[in-house]
Amino acid sequence: MERPLKHETGSHLQRLKKVRTHIASNSLDGVILVPGPNLRYITGVASLLLERPFLMFIPKDGSVHLVAPTLESGPYLRSSLEVVVHSWDDGEGPSHAFEEIVSQLTLNGRWGLEGRVPFRFINQIMKHAHPQLEDAEPALQGIREIKEHGETRLLQHAASILAKSFTKIPAILKSGMTEMELARRISQTIYSCGAEFVEDILVQSGKFAADPHHLPSSRKLKRNESVVIDTACSFSGYYADITRTFIIGKDRKFENIYEKVLASQEDAIRLSKGGTTVGAIDNAARNYLKEKGLDQYFIHRTGHGLGLEVHEAPYIVPGGNEVVKAGMVFTIEPGVYLPGKMGVRIEDDVLSTDRDCRNLTGTLPKEFEWWK
Repeated sequence: MERPLKHETGSHLQRLKKVRTHIASNSLDGVILVPGPNLRYITGVASLLLERPFLMFIPKDGSVHLVAPTLESGPYLRSSLEVVVHSWDDGEGPSHAFEEIVSQLTLNGRWGLEGRVPFRFINQIMKHAHPQLEDAEPALQGIREIKEHGETRLLQHAASILAKSFTKIPAILKSGMTEMELARRISQTIYSCGAEFVEDILVQSGKFAADPHHLPSSRKLKRNESVVIDTACSFSGYYADITRTFIIGKDRKFENIYEKVLASQEDAIRLSKGGTTVGAIDNAARNYLKEKGLDQYFIHRTGHGLGLEVHEAPYIVPGGNEVVKAGMVFTIEPGVYLPGKMGVRIEDDVLSTDRDCRNLTGTLPKEFEWWK
């Protein structure tokens, strides 16, 4: 009998050690984090990044310190990690908390800063200390790239939820309904299948299907036009991301392009294993489309990593030199977009291993006309 999925995975103490290894290898005095995937990865706590200054300081050794509003500091006081919490409330403001932290922690060295830190938070630091700030985002992403076993279980569960949801789309899809109406129906379906959160749903029909990031509009779906549906959902913070392209009716040109995009995707999936470069995987998809005279209509990367973010490292980009390692999870999603006419994109989520890869969304069909 399978054990129930846990909402916390791995050892947060071990993850903290990973961060400190990065700090040491980059000759930093520490890193500064704000609410988001990096903070959640290290502490197991999900917090909102709002307007109130909220910063975690991880020095190369010694205690971890947190400046946080009192109304949000409770989970960190109960954390399995030892965190010195400097709380502040709306009446007194954050100045006292920052004065307190600089009296206990040396902040005038080289500190790495994650990319999402707002300027107004940095400005609060600079009122009390003058660290040399450096970009820590690439290294922090790298720490999270190779997933622990518990993480892959959550990613697989999210993928299963989303794949099951997509099998219900053909029964919903009708000509005459608007893109927005279809998006709302799909969102409700994904939640009913067990998702904890559903990202924006992209529904792109007809000429709008040639715009990969077109948001749902009041345009009505028509027969014999392509309909690209792309969305992501999360379970316990971990994301799945799927795209399928449909047609209500028939169109010979659409069928021809669909089959070529599918073959391109399968070529890239076959190469998505440990030891391959991200550029080689991208080339596998791009070169097939080039052979068919369609590469100029493939206008984005082949994929992106999945984890606590729906877009994270590794990025499957043209010419990329990063070597794929066992335990990385990423999308494979080539597309062909004919301006003003149609678009086709097919996306699955894969887990790389030393020998091959596992398609986490493989239970969802993708052969032409599977939706009929």
